[in-house]
Amino acid sequence: MRSAVPSIGTVLLDVNGTLLPAGSSAHSSRCGWDRLRDALGPLHADGLTVGLCSDSPLEQLREFGRQIGLGTATTFPVVAENGNVISLDGGIRVMAPFPAAASVRALISEIAAAHGLEQLQDAPAPEFGGTPVTPRTWAFGENRRASVSVFAPPSLVTAAARALGSWALDHGIELGLDRSPRRCFLGVHPYTPYRTGKRRTLEVLAGEGHRPLMVGDSLSDWVPPGRGVRCAFVGDATVPEPVRASAWFASTLPGPDGVVDVLRRVAAMRRATAVRRATAMRDRFEPCREEAPPSDSKE
Repeated sequence: MRSAVPSIGTVLLDVNGTLLPAGSSAHSSRCGWDRLRDALGPLHADGLTVGLCSDSPLEQLREFGRQIGLGTATTFPVVAENGNVISLDGGIRVMAPFPAAASVRALISEIAAAHGLEQLQDAPAPEFGGTPVTPRTWAFGENRRASVSVFAPPSLVTAAARALGSWALDHGIELGLDRSPRRCFLGVHPYTPYRTGKRRTLEVLAGEGHRPLMVGDSLSDWVPPGRGVRCAFVGDATVPEPVRASAWFASTLPGPDGVVDVLRRVAAMRRATAVRRATAMRDRFEPCREEAPPSDSKE
């Protein structure tokens, strides 16, 4: 186990692939979080903050966090939209504003109309209860503050990504495109490479003294050592062995079980630290016992 900072102040949990295994959904798993809540109990009692860090929008993450026992909607930290939106200490920050978002949405709508597709109302992602699109429908993702997401048939995902790349180049605009035709998803971010968004935000939080521990399953959840951020991985993480070896802790358990394993390791570390400090204080301030004076009597 390697340390880059003296202690952990904030734990951030990735969602897709970490808390929610591939193919599962938050709305259908809401009764299965008892072990996670049990692991959170000692940390909350000790005053440690545990929150979420994901590509999803803030509102969905707040509701999901409430369901799994992190607290009420505004009482735990959330890093949303791939690191671009932070909810912390009662405020919301956008790290990289997206002034071109309206133009991006308009261009996608034009392409969808040219494909003869019907636009549905803005929707949550399927893992948060959204209805999957059909081959003839599409929708923007709801509640995005500084990014654009699209749920659409593979043909629209591919065509929109191609058109947006050319449009951004022609207009000198920086866009990061997260496209997954197989998953019928397109994400558009105001910076490249978009996968470094979490990393940059975690480094900002470290610089502000929050001492984050990021728990995830991919390279998007990793910050190289020496930058004030600790990282932990679940057992089925898709990371190279050197990255796993450089982590603060790497569980052998997959998905949510791995998250519970990490949280228990954090709790054990904090208990051990508390015992060491208590022992050091006792040894420093406990009066030395005086030896009894020698007796003058002779036997």
